[in-house]
Amino acid sequence: MTGVSTLGQALRQIENIKKQQTTFTTLSTQLATGKKTQNFSGLGTDALSSIRSRSSIVTLDSYIGNIGKADTRLKIMLSSIEEFQSQGENLSNGFIGLIQQGTHQLGEIVTYDDPSTPFVYEETPVGMTSSKPDVELKSLIDLASNLFDRMTELLNAKDGDRYVLGGAETQTKPFNDSGTLDAAVGTLITNWKDGAITTDQLLADIRDRTTTGGNADALTDSVIGYSSTLTAGNAGRVFVRVDDNSELDYTVYANQDPFRDILVALAFLKNENLPPVANTYEDGVFPGTPDAKGAPGYTLQQQQDSFYTLYNELAAMANKALDEIDNIRFDLEAVRASMDESKQFHVDQKNLFTSIVAGIEDIDQNEVALKINTLQVQLEASFRVTALVSQLTLVNFI
Repeated sequence: MTGVSTLGQALRQIENIKKQQTTFTTLSTQLATGKKTQNFSGLGTDALSSIRSRSSIVTLDSYIGNIGKADTRLKIMLSSIEEFQSQGENLSNGFIGLIQQGTHQLGEIVTYDDPSTPFVYEETPVGMTSSKPDVELKSLIDLASNLFDRMTELLNAKDGDRYVLGGAETQTKPFNDSGTLDAAVGTLITNWKDGAITTDQLLADIRDRTTTGGNADALTDSVIGYSSTLTAGNAGRVFVRVDDNSELDYTVYANQDPFRDILVALAFLKNENLPPVANTYEDGVFPGTPDAKGAPGYTLQQQQDSFYTLYNELAAMANKALDEIDNIRFDLEAVRASMDESKQFHVDQKNLFTSIVAGIEDIDQNEVALKINTLQVQLEASFRVTALVSQLTLVNFI
């Protein structure tokens, strides 16, 4: 009969307990972390697949983050541009609401009867007795003044500390109302009323943005109040990287034509030199030096025609600008749609790689918990057997 020594049984039992304790520690760690192992080496041949999947997840998270930041800026840009357009529509409605008849000026009409034709009663209207605008024109002037301040705020919209309508120059304020535009417009109106420039020349000054064509009085971006980088065209464009091979351009500059034209139209309407429409003779006596000059023209009708020529040009600028803003919004919405599509693709890809990683690295916590319970029973039995073996002596066999 072959037997095993008591010492040998004890040593074997102790070794068995150590293995069970190691297994228990491993299972406890798995249950706490939800992972099979704490090292890639513990994954065996699946380690490479896990590492590659994790690398792809990091890259996808970077693109998803880029898109998220760009989307936030796009929302602010769109919100500002939509509000700018909405206020521009208020301006357009104000243009429509002013009936293009009469001088929109308080007081009485001043007439002139040519003394060289004593037998002809002309009574040609040549001016008014008051320079104050009527309620309709005053309301439009007040509207333009209020809108101008609001529009400039919208052009300087920010995402945190970044200006969103300044191109790549996000730390530079796109527009500064230093008063140069108001001063330039006031001078143009005065020169126009004085006859120093014609109506056609005035309209050219309004439309022209540069002096390169020889128009020294053009309302340049610098005169209007735009930043030096926008004025020089050095602001740079804004892109978002959405994947390895694609960048989307979502640049909008505060000095683009529609924004610039609406600002200019508002600047003319709110300028203190715009009224009166017609020459003012407070004593009602003509000829004589007007107490306040109106639009160019000898007769009241000529002055009205000159004024409404300017007025219609400003209204046309505003209406065209609103259509162009629609195009800007459409382009931004198209970029946003492309970003959303890319983001959804990246999210789906990330979920796929996350599933791969989970399949390789994660454990079934219910299964591990069951194994721990089973192992606890085994350990308790092992401890009891070990205790009994350690207590055996020759006396026990006698």
